Amino acid sequence: MVGKATLFAMVLASILICPSLRAQAPHDDLTQVSDVDVRRTVSGIISYSHWPRLTGLPTLCVFSSAHFLSGLTMPVEAQEKRLFNTVTVKDTQEIFASDCDAVYFGEETVSEQVDIASYAVGHPLMTIAEQSPDCHEGSAFCLVFAGKTVGFSINMEALSRTGVRVNPDALMLARTRN
Repeated sequence: MVGKATLFAMVLASILICPSLRAQAPHDDLTQVSDVDVRRTVSGIISYSHWPRLTGLPTLCVFSSAHFLSGLTMPVEAQEKRLFNTVTVKDTQEIFASDCDAVYFGEETVSEQVDIASYAVGHPLMTIAEQSPDCHEGSAFCLVFAGKTVGFSINMEALSRTGVRVNPDALMLARTRN
């Protein structure tokens, strides 16, 4: 029979341990997915998107905090098909100086994502979050990692403010969240 003190200690330990396990879960999911799969998913999102007045390839600005930075910024000669140019950025100031058409967030907070999207009013800007699977706030597209696969969710409210049109076929592939 378990004593009250032992039971209390076990409950307290589980309360203290569980939050730290939940905090590590997204990073654990990220390590199972390949750079190639993430690049393919991001390429798909971009290829089904249309920026008004854009004449060349869109520029994807990737935050240096992104887990999949190397996969998204691989050299041109290593790419199967080049669908976008990439620029690595370290902070918000570099985003505004880089003439980005899309932004890929790594560990940036929802608040930072919203600030960047709000600042870009009048300039069509697609936003993609690496670590926001619920996709309730922040970016228009949010990558979702499950085992060794990567998919995406859409925040329709955020998408409607981007100024970028997305083919309805791409929208059908996502788990839509409002």
